[in-house]
Amino acid sequence: MRTQLNRIELQDDGTHYYRADFQVHTPRDANWDGPRPRTEDERVAWAKSFLAAARENQLNAVAISDHHDFAMYPYVRQAALDEVDNEGTPILDKERLVVFPALELTLQVPCQAILILDADFPLDRLDDVLKALHHEPFNAAARSLPTTTVLPKSDSIPNVCAQLDLKPWLKGRYILLPNVTPSGHKSLIRDSFQDKYKDALTVCVAGYLDGSVAILEKKPGKATILEGRDGNWGDRPIALFQTSDSRKSDFAELGSAATWVKWSRPTAEALRQASLARESRISHAEPAVPNVWISRVVVSHSKFMGRLDSRLNPQYTAIIGGRGTGKSSVLDYMRWALGDQVANTGEEDELVDPRARQRRLINATLVPYDAVVEVYLVINGVPHVVRRHAKSGEFELQVGDEDFATVHETIVQRLLPVQAYSQKQLSSVAIRVDELTRFLETPILRQLEDIDRRHVETQGRLRENYGTLQRHRSVTREMEQSRARIKSLTGQAQALRDGLTGLSEADRMLLDHKAGHDQAATAVAAWRQQLAALEVETEALRSAYRRAANLVSVHEDAPEELKADLGIAVTAIHKALQQAEIALGTIGDSLSVAVAPSGSIDASLGAVDRRLTSFNERYGAVKERSTAHETKLRQLAELEYQINEATDLLGKQELECGRLGDPAGEHDRFREKLRELNSERSQALQTQCVALSAASDQLIRASLEVGHNFAEVQSKFRGLVTGSGLRGNKIENLFDMLKTDKDPATTWEAILAELELVMLLEPDGELTSELAPTLSRLGFTVTDLQRIKPKITPEAWLDLSLTPLVDQPVFEYQSKPGTYIPFSSASAGQQATALLTTLLTQDGMPLLIDQPEEDLDSETVQHIVAKIWEAKGRRQLILASHNANLVVNGDADLVLVCGYTTAGDQSAGTIKSSGAIDQPEIRDAITTVMEGGEKAFRLRKEKYGF
Repeated sequence: MRTQLNRIELQDDGTHYYRADFQVHTPRDANWDGPRPRTEDERVAWAKSFLAAARENQLNAVAISDHHDFAMYPYVRQAALDEVDNEGTPILDKERLVVFPALELTLQVPCQAILILDADFPLDRLDDVLKALHHEPFNAAARSLPTTTVLPKSDSIPNVCAQLDLKPWLKGRYILLPNVTPSGHKSLIRDSFQDKYKDALTVCVAGYLDGSVAILEKKPGKATILEGRDGNWGDRPIALFQTSDSRKSDFAELGSAATWVKWSRPTAEALRQASLARESRISHAEPAVPNVWISRVVVSHSKFMGRLDSRLNPQYTAIIGGRGTGKSSVLDYMRWALGDQVANTGEEDELVDPRARQRRLINATLVPYDAVVEVYLVINGVPHVVRRHAKSGEFELQVGDEDFATVHETIVQRLLPVQAYSQKQLSSVAIRVDELTRFLETPILRQLEDIDRRHVETQGRLRENYGTLQRHRSVTREMEQSRARIKSLTGQAQALRDGLTGLSEADRMLLDHKAGHDQAATAVAAWRQQLAALEVETEALRSAYRRAANLVSVHEDAPEELKADLGIAVTAIHKALQQAEIALGTIGDSLSVAVAPSGSIDASLGAVDRRLTSFNERYGAVKERSTAHETKLRQLAELEYQINEATDLLGKQELECGRLGDPAGEHDRFREKLRELNSERSQALQTQCVALSAASDQLIRASLEVGHNFAEVQSKFRGLVTGSGLRGNKIENLFDMLKTDKDPATTWEAILAELELVMLLEPDGELTSELAPTLSRLGFTVTDLQRIKPKITPEAWLDLSLTPLVDQPVFEYQSKPGTYIPFSSASAGQQATALLTTLLTQDGMPLLIDQPEEDLDSETVQHIVAKIWEAKGRRQLILASHNANLVVNGDADLVLVCGYTTAGDQSAGTIKSSGAIDQPEIRDAITTVMEGGEKAFRLRKEKYGF
């Protein structure tokens, strides 16, 4: 609704929706329900109260339509002109309540009709309108009107219009709406009125209803007549205006049956044009408008167009003009400022490469002037401005009332993506896989970006964990080596002990106990290491809780109504975190006390230490007494030293292994998460394939070959095995077979697992075909594996494993019902029509197309026109065109007319005018500069029999 739209929308000169009630009566009405003001002051006060009621009922326009009387209209008109906001500031012109002067007529047909004049119709001519209808004005001072009489010379609606058209100052400044309510003595579609109705259709493009269109649901036959589908009543549909017939002093009915109507200027011609394009300009329920749109483009200075500052319509802006007047430049400046990547058409000639052309345009027309391009956008009601500097290419972004901030190009591309196509680009999309993919992905870009963000996050965590996994594997191998060494050393030491002779039984027993005491000493040392580590980790966890608490607070910009509840939540969180920290402190303190000198753990371990020390002293004494075995004892001492060192190392390794956790399990979980994300992405694209096929009216059949595009993976694999001596055809054959595999993604996962096993195989390990069954099945021999093994590093394998398989979209064209051919086999015009049909059916970001008619077959333009009507409620359209049908019958809401600054001088251009087709100067420009302009207007009228 107008009252809910952002002011920035009102700044362009195009058409916008206004919620209007075109049958509103005043206290002068004979059937008025309530007091009747009589004095001047009372009438002024009533008009102000009416204005307040109109605002409360969210009306943007009314027609004051008393029976054969204009007396109260000036009061309402003046009240609207005098309106101020809550701060006493006058309302902006485009935000004022629009007040049309109107008359409810009682005709000899017999029926009633509403005559609506331009909103700025001269007040001193209103009585002359009545006289043109052969009716003398009533006494303006009277409190009420007399009983309604039938207008003379009004036996047919064409006769009434003919009388009005005799007045040059009136012709073209009115519109007549007959009453077409399904039942009642006032209606023109009563039984047996077929000829009168068909007669009226020669001059009328619309009618009004007493109430809403819902009343037609009970009268389907009448609806058929109004839709032009009953030949007995004529074959011309008419537009319908819902009206409230408000005539109560409490304004309870005001706006109860309103109609949303589009216009740029509140004139009768605007209402006529809206009626001629009722599908696009008239709505009986609140209409949909795009929630993301470009509102303005500003170029500080350019070589050809100088300074450019143009407003754009939120729905459909058409840029017209002679060839070479700057239409394409305006689109290119917007695309460049928003970082839109112009796609290559596949042409090798740089002269027709749109990317090269855009670079030349910027370098030639903006860079020499150090120009700045600003694009203003509205995203869900929030204004954004993107500013880009021609020399540096630097981007700045302003959101809402914030200051401009320098941002990276990708920020702009992701936040404010547009869908744009250069000249002849639509008809070249089919030959480029990347463009087909972009075409498929763009409508669900946000969803795909979210999946990709989670994919990148998971990849990052997997990469981090893979380093841990490599270390875990290394430590595990080192532990195995340590255990084997300790086992060997322990056996050697025990053999030396057993070889000592001449010892007493007691000494022999003491030597036999040496290994057990050493194991106990090792265990005690490991326990102490664990306890020390727990103390450090407990303190680190306490610090994490403290940091978390510091991050939880109520932001100063939080809404006032939420601050109290947010404060309670923050208090609860702080309390919970504090209690957890206290509990951790208690745990840490308890542990510290236990391990401190004289603590329970220290005391118990101290007792063990003393026993071990005593044993070692006795053991040493035994060795000293065994002088006959000096050499063996030295060897034994060396072995025992090595055992102690190896045991200490094993303890550290086991501690490190414990700290590393379960990285293998984490690796498997991350791999599974990546598979799930790949599946989620594929499912989103498959769903979009179905939606795209439906959006194209089944002209396109889109499907998805999941995981069939191995281009990037193949390139990475080739780089990985470079220098191994592996033949190139081996690689080609491998990926050719993968592409035809029934489940290529699963097979590739198996290949990756086998490559990792090959990489992890110890140098002395045996490499067999059983180690890599999938690779063997796909043609890799043991010799091939031996060649590539030295080339597979953990980093290279990880990089290869994280390279995604790309889903391959497949497009087909429906050449006839039920028959599909490869999309590339369709003609350029067929391809472009199908793709444009799809684009105009999708929701999304602004759609910019430069001269779409160059891609279309002439007979398909009208098909596209109908799609444009529907599309501009879902997404903003900005088209540069030479085809008048796309502009006129496509019902452009705003037309920007490009031309040369000076006639005959083609060195400088400008936007000479802007407006809508209900404005004479814009209609003149269309018929002058556009191909088939006059014919397009004639087609628009012939559609309704004019």
